[in-house]
Amino acid sequence: MVEYLPYVNSYGQLKELFKRIKEASVPPKFTQDFLSTVLNLKSSSFRPMIPFLKKLGFLDTANVPTKVYTDFRDETISKIIMARQIRSTYDQLYTAHAYAHKLDKEAIISKLSSVLGTSKDDGNLPTIASTFSELCKLADFEGKPQPRPTPKPTVPMTPVQLQVPAKLGISYTINLNLPPTTDIEVFNAIFKALKENLLK
Repeated sequence: MVEYLPYVNSYGQLKELFKRIKEASVPPKFTQDFLSTVLNLKSSSFRPMIPFLKKLGFLDTANVPTKVYTDFRDETISKIIMARQIRSTYDQLYTAHAYAHKLDKEAIISKLSSVLGTSKDDGNLPTIASTFSELCKLADFEGKPQPRPTPKPTVPMTPVQLQVPAKLGISYTINLNLPPTTDIEVFNAIFKALKENLLK
């Protein structure tokens, strides 16, 4: 029996599904009720989308949204997340062609026939190819997530003790509270003033 790659007959509605997923809050579980009431996708043609989302890694086996689901809702990385999931879900297709997302529909069908061991006339192949192509429209295969900037560490106010010998043989202890800053010039100015005025 042929194990077909994931597909939905209503592949033309995938764009709307993922648009609504971004707009709505993340549910505790992705149910038929959530699909029809919160996402307002009432057509029965959307019902197969739930098992399809599982195969894409957006939902776990209990229909609970995964990190993939929540990350996809971030507009700055959603296309990159989708590209990653496509590569993973359709890995057999990418084994046959490293840039499968650049192929036209007929070429995709040909590759699918090869990797699945079916005839090119197999009626499911055009639907799989169209599902794959629609997903690719929502993906960015060249992009990379931008690293989040790491804040510069600030130097906390730290008491500094200086032993300053006096000419009469008496020593003084001076406590300095340094300001929180990353500017080395501030520290240079403080210690220069100490040297010129106290450490003579």
